[in-house]
Amino acid sequence: MNNVIKHKISDNMNLYVIKDVKYKTVHCCTHLYRPLSREEATFNALLSKVLKCGTNKYSSMNELNVYAEELYGCIYDVSVSKKANLHSIVSSVNVIADKYTGECSQEKAIELMLDLIFKPYLPDGVFSGGYVETQKINLADDIDSLINDKRSYANVRCIEEMCKNEPNSIVEIGYKEDFDTINETNLFEHYQKIVFTSPVDIFVVGDVDDEKILMFLRSYFSSFKFDISPIIIELGNKLSDETKYVEDNLNVNQGKLALGLRTGINIENPLYYALLVGNSILGSGAHSKLFNNVREKLSLCYYAYSRLDKYNGLMLIGSGIEFENFEKTKNAICEEIENVKCGKFTDEELEIAKEYIISSYRSYEDSPGLLIDYYISLTYTPYLKSLEEASECISRITKDDVLKAFEKVSLDTVYFLNGKEGQK
Repeated sequence: MNNVIKHKISDNMNLYVIKDVKYKTVHCCTHLYRPLSREEATFNALLSKVLKCGTNKYSSMNELNVYAEELYGCIYDVSVSKKANLHSIVSSVNVIADKYTGECSQEKAIELMLDLIFKPYLPDGVFSGGYVETQKINLADDIDSLINDKRSYANVRCIEEMCKNEPNSIVEIGYKEDFDTINETNLFEHYQKIVFTSPVDIFVVGDVDDEKILMFLRSYFSSFKFDISPIIIELGNKLSDETKYVEDNLNVNQGKLALGLRTGINIENPLYYALLVGNSILGSGAHSKLFNNVREKLSLCYYAYSRLDKYNGLMLIGSGIEFENFEKTKNAICEEIENVKCGKFTDEELEIAKEYIISSYRSYEDSPGLLIDYYISLTYTPYLKSLEEASECISRITKDDVLKAFEKVSLDTVYFLNGKEGQK
């Protein structure tokens, strides 16, 4: 079992440590939390890229890379992520454990992770104008890549339409139309506004001394003056009012069908794990109904899957189809949803779905990154089960539990990425 040790660094700043001697590397990340808002989204996304360009000690990515190599190939990154109503700026490092090098690389890597956020490169007291403009180009490439990946694009558009006027509709990597209004000066002003007022969580996984890390962190942060205000975390549990139909027409060779459903169940709901099992039966894996019936038996799509958003109480179903199969595929998917809701699945399907989830949880033990991604939910809810507890809970789920969890699952949005007139 992974025991998560929590330490308070200071008000609204915490350290979470998962100690395990089997890992040869130490994986660390710092999350600086912001409310997820349209006004800040592009600022935060661009800021993450500019922060990665240098620190007060290393003024370029080239210098950073040379230093990282000196730390036995330490891997570092700064990015953004969204969960629930939070938009996080995330600095991370992965470094070989000291016991394999005989040196103090871990502490230096943690310091680098922190410097990337709290001690950035500031020529003339603000961010480098050249770095800001270069990173706008790189961020624009990321946004274009999302649009060019039509499977991901369809999912994003479905969520945008389903969650209009909700934080979850906001794209975490921002919007190109904001670029003209951002420069090195107002980006730095935004940075100053948020860096010492936003909640911070630090996660560490590996064979480490948590007390030693805690002492280092308190010493590091002692030179800063923080005035952190907590953010109220909002988990979604809305239900659908009526089904919306949305269609976009682009120059694509294959249609993308995305169905957004409201479940009314988030990670704090006692029925969450039953919903997880039902989702596994429906569309999570090669054992699922969507894969075996809609894809294989009916040959209506190139792929079909379902996944849950545990923070917002959503289910998203995605599939790639021929344009003319839109109605047939939609109806076939809806039929499989009804089959799960009505209990039209065998005991064998139930057991396979449960074992699939439990096996996935076991695989987390081999990946510090996946462990952190799982246990970061402690930030959002105090009721998170350990992986061991969650596996035990999954093993006890019955058919009746699944039926109760799926009772209020309802279709909210049907999104279809169609071809242009000449392609259909």
